[in-house]
Amino acid sequence: MIGAQSNCGDTETMESTEWSAPKTTTEADARALGDPSSRPVVQFQPLRAIVALLLTVCAFGLYEFVLVSFWSSSMLGIHEPIPWLAFCALAAAMILGLAAIRTSLGIWSPHAKLGLAILAIFTCVVIGVGGGRFASYLVRGTLNPSFHLALARGDRFPAFALADQSGRIVRSSTALSRSSTVVFIYRGDFCPFARQELAELTAITPELQGAGAGVIAISADPVARSKILAGYLHTSIPLLSDDHETVLAPIGLIQRHRDGQPDSAIPAFFVLDRSGTVRWIFTSRYYRVLPSAAVLLRAVRAVTQSASN
Repeated sequence: MIGAQSNCGDTETMESTEWSAPKTTTEADARALGDPSSRPVVQFQPLRAIVALLLTVCAFGLYEFVLVSFWSSSMLGIHEPIPWLAFCALAAAMILGLAAIRTSLGIWSPHAKLGLAILAIFTCVVIGVGGGRFASYLVRGTLNPSFHLALARGDRFPAFALADQSGRIVRSSTALSRSSTVVFIYRGDFCPFARQELAELTAITPELQGAGAGVIAISADPVARSKILAGYLHTSIPLLSDDHETVLAPIGLIQRHRDGQPDSAIPAFFVLDRSGTVRWIFTSRYYRVLPSAAVLLRAVRAVTQSASN
């Protein structure tokens, strides 16, 4: 009996020991069980996120500035064969986009990292594709067709009688009444470079007139389109319509299109003296490359001074 009681006591002791043993859960077990309270807290890093977002915005904003402003600003190199400033600005936009990607990947928060990195990568793709097409168009897409200019310095400019934007006939005998005359052959109202050059000519017309020069512009546009263009640019420069190509074709400055589009002029600048003799010529292999206002003013003053001597 005593032995039986002893065995029972041992059993009770073992049972009590078994039930009273504490069950501890390690941190690794808690993470394995998915306990939210045991997961490490990831900081959001708002400053880094703001920097990444600002870099992305600046990259895309610089890219858009170049694409929008290039066509109406000589600052970005619209008059240069290779517009290095515009290309450098696009390269700077790409560098800002890559910096935005790098900054985004350094964010600890996985959701913020993913969102900002995707935005920065998309911006870099847009800048790369759009900037590449923009550069290709400027270097390859704005080439003039091969042409032979049938005028040289010392030749007489062909006599003309052409209608301006108001339908009034302008004759060379009256148009060349000043000491010098600037003749701008422009592609047509459809060309943004021609519109930009006409706007610059309009702005410096008082200076040209002060230097003793008159200004006329000739294109293959009909009178109705010249009238619309003159109203759009608010210019008083006579926009002469040579839609029958009586002047443009003989001097070799006409581009004929094979797809049924109307013919257009090949851009050129001439400065004539009072007798109609060509004293200065500007042509380029690119139809977007035209002389700046400073270059044109120097040419006019040189012709005017030689005429007065």
